[in-house]
Amino acid sequence: MLSSLGILKNKNFSLLITSESTSLFGTLFLNVALSLYVLKLTGSPEKFAAVLALGIVPHIILGSVSGILADKFDKKRWVITFDILRGLLCLGLFAFSFIGSINLPLIYFTVIFISSCDILFTPMFMSILPTIVPQEKLVEANSVSRTLNETMKVLSPLLGTLAYTLAGLGTVFLVNGLSFFVSAITIYLMKLPEKGEPTGKKLTFLRDISEGFRIIYADKRLLSVVSNAFLTHTFLYPFLFVGIPYIIVNVLAGKNTDYGLVESVTTIGSIMAIFVVPITKNLGVSKNIGIGLLGMLVPVGFLFFLGNSDFIRFLTGHSLYIVSYFSIINFILFLAFSFYVVYFASYYQSEVPQESYGRFIASVIVMNGIGKVAGYNVVGMLFATNSLIYPLIFLAIGMSLKLIVHIPFMIITRNIEKGTKVENSTGVKA
Repeated sequence: MLSSLGILKNKNFSLLITSESTSLFGTLFLNVALSLYVLKLTGSPEKFAAVLALGIVPHIILGSVSGILADKFDKKRWVITFDILRGLLCLGLFAFSFIGSINLPLIYFTVIFISSCDILFTPMFMSILPTIVPQEKLVEANSVSRTLNETMKVLSPLLGTLAYTLAGLGTVFLVNGLSFFVSAITIYLMKLPEKGEPTGKKLTFLRDISEGFRIIYADKRLLSVVSNAFLTHTFLYPFLFVGIPYIIVNVLAGKNTDYGLVESVTTIGSIMAIFVVPITKNLGVSKNIGIGLLGMLVPVGFLFFLGNSDFIRFLTGHSLYIVSYFSIINFILFLAFSFYVVYFASYYQSEVPQESYGRFIASVIVMNGIGKVAGYNVVGMLFATNSLIYPLIFLAIGMSLKLIVHIPFMIITRNIEKGTKVENSTGVKA
């Protein structure tokens, strides 16, 4: 762990993760409050899921364009601009909350606006890290970044729930707006490398858009890794972000604070990943991603207890049981998931050419967005059947598919490693 923290001596990296974590804190602070607010307004898992899916639509529409912007324009200026735009909207909503009520149409607009800024912002933001951190330090950088972000996830859901419960949605908008401005100031203080002249042939607009997808499909290992991300967004995320709050509040008659506690306490599992990453680093990327996937499968089995009516009655109305049960499951799930993401991100940061990185990330976001929209709507419909077994089966199928699509990555990497060993031992290329 201490060796990983040495990366903080890189001033640009420290500023980058400060900006990232501050912005993330405000966003999650808003998301947990908005989830509870929308769930209260609608009372329907389908409508709740539809609102969440609405936020993904801009990712699909604007995703490819955002990649072109990230690769061709000043990243620093654009990141600051989108931080300021989101901050102004949130402060405006804070002011509006004093004279009017935050109704569902206004929430629709807010979700679409913030999501549109987010998709135009994210590829640029993510493409900064590989330009300021040496390739051999990417695992350490991603490990520290992930840990700090997960620390924010410990604090933000609980504080967001408390702020929403005690002070209302307006105060939540205020905190989120200020967090975006802090993020913008931090990015302003960074000194990024000068953008060099683009290499290779100039592409047309349509070729630019397709470039990210071409990179994915040209490399079977990248395709395997990206497919895994697609399955995560299609099966796992919808269950976590729609299913868990719905089960706790609507099925088990838990309190809003129960959900906030589960979100905060179990995120400690994600923070613990920083202690595990250095221990297994020598096993290689392929094996570590596989370990993470297997670890994510374990808690899915415990979730199937929710298909038993006696177990549901045992949990219903008992905050201690509800919080303990979901905290244990999510602790294991997020420990494995965060461990997996560190190696997942480090792999494509080292493999994708810098001049095409933004378009690659944008293409991944588009694919993940399509998966999320489909997943949210399917999960919403499955929960509306009033039987938890159907969404649980949906989750189990998704997790099994994640393991299957990792097999090509694992086989190809093993063959490459064998060839490298032969070359090193004989001094001749295998």
